[in-house]
Amino acid sequence: MTLNIQYISSNNAIEEVKEPTQVERSASFVWYDYSSFDDKDLLLSHFDDVPETLLEDKTRKIYRPSYFTQDGYQILICHNIRDTEASAKAINILIKKDMIITFHNGDLEDFIDVKSIVETMTEDLEIDIALYILHQAVDQYFEILHRIEDEVIEFEEKHGGEKRNENINSVMFDIKRKIFRVKRVIIPMSELIGKLQEEDIFNSQQSDHIFKHINTKLDRQKLIIQFSEEMVDEIKENYTSYNTYQMNKVINILTIISAIFLPLTLITGIYGMNFTNMPELNWPYGYFITLLVMLSISIGMIIFFKYKRWM
Repeated sequence: MTLNIQYISSNNAIEEVKEPTQVERSASFVWYDYSSFDDKDLLLSHFDDVPETLLEDKTRKIYRPSYFTQDGYQILICHNIRDTEASAKAINILIKKDMIITFHNGDLEDFIDVKSIVETMTEDLEIDIALYILHQAVDQYFEILHRIEDEVIEFEEKHGGEKRNENINSVMFDIKRKIFRVKRVIIPMSELIGKLQEEDIFNSQQSDHIFKHINTKLDRQKLIIQFSEEMVDEIKENYTSYNTYQMNKVINILTIISAIFLPLTLITGIYGMNFTNMPELNWPYGYFITLLVMLSISIGMIIFFKYKRWM
């Protein structure tokens, strides 16, 4: 079973149990934490009023943090980003008076000190816990962002001066893909926090303090994203510019060669027609004179191209 329940007992002690039936009736607050999406049926057996649409597969893959109300619940969806591929995993938070339900994959204890939240917060506990989870989710974005930033810097130091490398585009694409995945969580998260503040949706003693910290961290994270994007774009631009320059040089050389051989091809074409009355064919030195004319044309064109700085 992947259900963990913490509640505040009648004597204000924090108790932890595994079954809803073990929770005291006099509990002043209860937190139900379902740490696997496979617990859908288990959750519905405990709370038949939970919106079933929230538990569908498509909801688990929502990448935009969001807030809405449904069937008497305030529902907050945020994400944690833990793996090296920067894939987002949804944390669904359902809020009611003196109760909170979290439905997600993995252990929140990996990045949230659950007991310290309950110990330090008293009034509007369900709101403060929801915001604290939101805050800690945002805080752990730094881990993947710093990893991406280090990857970008290492990539720049290793490949910044390289002129030819078939893997550069592949590595740059991989880094930009990770940046995009993080951006599509962080940018909507920033919009969500703005909405929650503007509409005064969560109002508690701790909310202003938590929102301030979240906004500060989101601003820093957006700067890291901007820095990483700019570095990758600059490396890509330099690499593309160099390869374009090299390609232009090759095309220029091929064009010059074609231009030189164009009149020579014309001459050989004329004398290759083998008409009967072609006086030059009977000249003793006709062959050598033709070669000399062709050589002179070639040298003359090369001198002209150099004079024009085309080669």
